[in-house]
Amino acid sequence: MPSPKRTKIQAADVEVGSRTLDAVLLDLAERSVLAEERSVRAEERSARAEERSALAEERSARAEERSARAEERSEVALQIIAALTKDIHTIAEKLHVFVGRTEERLSAIESQQASPAE
Repeated sequence: MPSPKRTKIQAADVEVGSRTLDAVLLDLAERSVLAEERSVRAEERSARAEERSALAEERSARAEERSARAEERSEVALQIIAALTKDIHTIAEKLHVFVGRTEERLSAIESQQASPAE
């Protein structure tokens, strides 16, 4: 039995709406190319955004490290300030005692000098 002969239909002969199938397929191919170009550009933008994000994370990590070091230094500084404040209070107390003794001695000397003159 011979195979039935197929009729070949040309895309230019088929109408889709008001356009030929050939024109529709060409338009579709062009849109596909444009979509692919947009996709490539979007991937490039995404890659750049990922790079910027990675850089921002690195900067953030460095800032956190600097902040931690600064916090440690400020704690040490506060300890030093507390120790110096304690030392200053001790010195002030000793100076107060010294001034008191000096005034007592001066008063004694003044009273001794005043007594013989009377």
